[in-house]
Amino acid sequence: MDKKIAIIGCGTIGTELAKNIDNNNIPNCSLSSIFDIDQNKLKNIYEKLQNKPIIFNNFKEFIESAEFDQIDLIIEAASVNAASKYIKGILQKGKDMMIMSIGVFSDHEIFEDIQNIIDSKYNNVFLPSGAIGGIDIIRSIKKHIESITLTTTKNNNSLKGAPFFSNYNINVDEINERQVIFDGSADEAIVQFPSNVNVAALISLAGIGFKKTKVKIIVDPKESTNTHEINVKWKFGEFSIKIINKPSTDNPKTSYLAILSAVECLRSICTHNLKIGS
Repeated sequence: MDKKIAIIGCGTIGTELAKNIDNNNIPNCSLSSIFDIDQNKLKNIYEKLQNKPIIFNNFKEFIESAEFDQIDLIIEAASVNAASKYIKGILQKGKDMMIMSIGVFSDHEIFEDIQNIIDSKYNNVFLPSGAIGGIDIIRSIKKHIESITLTTTKNNNSLKGAPFFSNYNINVDEINERQVIFDGSADEAIVQFPSNVNVAALISLAGIGFKKTKVKIIVDPKESTNTHEINVKWKFGEFSIKIINKPSTDNPKTSYLAILSAVECLRSICTHNLKIGS
């Protein structure tokens, strides 16, 4: 029987997931419903789908609907702010979730609440690898890690709108040469760049935590890609991974790899064949 899927958020990732489910690119699942507070986004995604899901723009109506009771998996693909508002209520109802806004876990209170809920409800939370690789290695050696540094390089447009620039009265459009604009811990980076550093959050969860994981963010006006370089030193050696991604054409803040990772994570959840990687 197909798994019934709901999606929260009709942005780039949510739209691509919906389209992949709709065109049967992901087996053994069907799109049951979509929630977004933006009615224009809901209408836009709804019109692109052949198999029409039920749409909601009121969260209370969504989680109290008869349709909600039938859902097997809910995908959050909205924002850190939306995730902080909606995740706990959904998990408390015993639903499995795939969470894209992994930066929400940098809030220690939310992290503990989520852990307590899934421990008591026995439901599952899935976190896709997103725009990077190497998570299997980091998870395997996390008890032996001495240091992790993530260096992220992006074009001005890919960082535009981050709270960092208003907090420090910086006009991102006026940065005309390559420069390091942030050097600190992962939890600090997520506060300043909530739409840009899901990678930092995932590395922190897989490894040595948000406070010990170091993040550097570089603005390069001449750069046309999003680059993430992970450097790890551990008890028995060290390794570096460099990933160069082209941004999504629909949203420069999102790497296309992050979209593909979300699709592959859902495919893995919905299939019961060979599982690859830890």
